[in-house]
Amino acid sequence: MTEGRTRGFPGKALAAVDRLMPQWAKEVVPKSLRGRVGSRMAEGARALPSYARLAALMSRYRVDRLVGTDPATFEARIREFLDMDDAAMEGFRDPERQRAFSVRFRWGHDHDFGSFALPGMMGDRHLTMLATFRDRLGALPFSLEGKRMLDIGCWTGGASLVLAAMGAEVVAVDEVRKYIEALGYLQQAFGIEGLHPQTRSLYECRGEGFDDAFDIVLFAGVLYHVTDPVLALRIVFDCLKNGGTCLVETAAVRSRRSVMKYEGPSEDVAAARAGDVASGWNWFLPSALALARMMRDVGFADVRAEAAPGSRVYAVGRRAGHVDMLRAGLSARDVR
Repeated sequence: MTEGRTRGFPGKALAAVDRLMPQWAKEVVPKSLRGRVGSRMAEGARALPSYARLAALMSRYRVDRLVGTDPATFEARIREFLDMDDAAMEGFRDPERQRAFSVRFRWGHDHDFGSFALPGMMGDRHLTMLATFRDRLGALPFSLEGKRMLDIGCWTGGASLVLAAMGAEVVAVDEVRKYIEALGYLQQAFGIEGLHPQTRSLYECRGEGFDDAFDIVLFAGVLYHVTDPVLALRIVFDCLKNGGTCLVETAAVRSRRSVMKYEGPSEDVAAARAGDVASGWNWFLPSALALARMMRDVGFADVRAEAAPGSRVYAVGRRAGHVDMLRAGLSARDVR
């Protein structure tokens, strides 16, 4: 990709989806679920060749595959998570100023467990996202045997479960303790040896076990939630082995220019207090070109970025080798 240009999904279809999305959300999605990401924008991804194969892998996580527990006990434990409303366990002093999903448990991904099913706030985006990285960007092999992966911001683990079923050893991190407890329970209940959930902030993915440790990092649905996107991308860069690949998916601002929009959490807090489901306490939303430039500036090579329906961007970058970056103004000078 040359400077000043990014690739994108078909322009007319993209514009049509953007025009329809607000009205569709109002007419079709119940008010209680308006924070749910993506049914409309995922329709095209469901037609991608890999979608059905990836969806089939989720059948490994049905109650007929349980290890060491029975379906009734399993369902009861899962439903206990759904009722959790606990700010203290996350260390929050003022829950009213925090992201609603961090205080009150919300299941992240659609999951049919066989004897019961849970709708997720993000629907099937764990599948459409991975299918997009595979089929549109050619950045994710179907067999991940022998690959070590980091899934940053895993929520209830939809993508982590699929990646583990593809053969990867997956370290899945999220800063919200409730979601890691839930994913940890799934890991134990299904005996998933290659899945390792950890309660950990992105900014804590440093040092032993993280530096130069991963073949692929999935950094999806997170960049716009962090206060320091440049530092975040550099930490991801440091987590990769030489030759490793970073897969970024993020909410974005629709622009052909290299711009970053500051959104801030205030509007989301107001929406939450009004009883609506807020979008997730966003900070900065990059354009596709801004994201590509940030990725290059922290060290990534062979960067590609594509605008996607629903004001999202997909990007891929490779760590060809460990290189230094500009240190002036860097908020953590001790990053590698």
